[in-house]
Amino acid sequence: MTMVTFAQLRGASFDSLGHAGDTWTGLSGHLEHLATQVRSGMLNPLTGRTGGPYAQPTGARPWSGAAANEAVREIGFLSDELEAFHYEALAVSAALHRAGKAFADAKQKLTRAIGDAEGLDATVASDGTVTLPGLSPADRNDPEAVAYHRRKWDEVQGHVKVMTAAVAAATEADAAVAKALRALDPDEVDPTKHADGVRNARSDLEAAAGMPTDPKELKAWWAALDPAVRAGLLASDPSKLVKAGVLGPTDYEWSAADAGAGPWKVREPGQAEQNTRLMALALIAGGEFVGNSDAAANMTHYLAGSGTPLSVDVDRMLNDDATFRQAANVQLAANKAQWRQAALDAFEKSGGAPVSIPVESPVAHRTFQDRNWYLAVGSHAYLTSGVVTAVPGPDGRPQVSLQYQVNVWDRYNWDPGKSTPIAGTSVTDADMAGLHRTGLAKEYDITGRTGPVTVPLEEGGAPVAGPGTGGGRHDSRVETRGQGQ
Repeated sequence: MTMVTFAQLRGASFDSLGHAGDTWTGLSGHLEHLATQVRSGMLNPLTGRTGGPYAQPTGARPWSGAAANEAVREIGFLSDELEAFHYEALAVSAALHRAGKAFADAKQKLTRAIGDAEGLDATVASDGTVTLPGLSPADRNDPEAVAYHRRKWDEVQGHVKVMTAAVAAATEADAAVAKALRALDPDEVDPTKHADGVRNARSDLEAAAGMPTDPKELKAWWAALDPAVRAGLLASDPSKLVKAGVLGPTDYEWSAADAGAGPWKVREPGQAEQNTRLMALALIAGGEFVGNSDAAANMTHYLAGSGTPLSVDVDRMLNDDATFRQAANVQLAANKAQWRQAALDAFEKSGGAPVSIPVESPVAHRTFQDRNWYLAVGSHAYLTSGVVTAVPGPDGRPQVSLQYQVNVWDRYNWDPGKSTPIAGTSVTDADMAGLHRTGLAKEYDITGRTGPVTVPLEEGGAPVAGPGTGGGRHDSRVETRGQGQ
């Protein structure tokens, strides 16, 4: 493996990598547009398909026979070739953009470490050698001056380690992009030579994009992708990406609004806490919790004491609570014009290549009106997030769609000073919080998201309907528990 040198990284400019990546993105867009034209203008008419470039056959073919079959076969190969090389061009773009970002990050760390070392009076040579001025004859006999000089040298060595790591990261990125580019074999993605040519090209794109296996790294990776590469990945294997969580927010990070009941298991339980726990178990077994299965399940999880996060069914939340459904629809309608414009801007910048942009609404807070979900969750944070995609239509003009989900977060906790009437009993938050503080129960995070919903974003269209249908059961309570808003 060829090593990147300190001098090379320090003096390098990576603008050309970005420009090259953009050029390959533009090429991929042209190939996609040509493939669309071939399918909609040539292949579909020959096979009797109607309704767009990916239409299904109607059964009636205007031309049949041996010559027609040969024409369909050859034009089908041409369409597949254009699609395969569209993905292959995107793979090159992904590799170049990925390398450019890695190089830029490495150089930024190197430059910062050099500045920090020079701030300590060190000299950084062009080959990376770092020196620190020696002590004066007078200071050599001063214990305090000697100790200070040693501390300064130790601090400089910390910056030297950062420099070394930055050069190593650049070397690793250089090797990775070289490997990714060498793996691109035009013969392997040629449908006339390999039946899996298009699939091979999609695999090349996935490998070049370098999707991380660690879910914690996924959000930053997805947000940093080139919009055309993002669209290509979504078109290649949408179910894999959606399952991984790419429809989630890329900016917002939820955290509990308060400390809830405070530290866990800080004292031994007394008879009062034991009685409260027995009352909670009785409520779960019958009474008001009958028919309120999610409230019972969440209370059971609290009493189990593991403190592990619990996933909830947000689709059923929207179905059961009409006010939540309305709030989600309002949130969606309020942002759709802005999201559509973001996709159109990216589409124009890409030169007409398909693009996908992560989007999310501002976070909002509310309290459930449905009795089951009120007892199960109470108040919660929610937002709508997803990906807006623009693709060229048969005429080259962009067609925009949104794939989204509604996200919910809460902290299952109990705040002193509140109470909830259940089955004729006033359950105080202070009593329930006591179970957490004595270790008989434990607070936990609640998370959930709807299944993916895809809708068109047409200019001037009607408000987009959100997930969840049917009427909600209204709860006329006056009290508000306000869990983890």
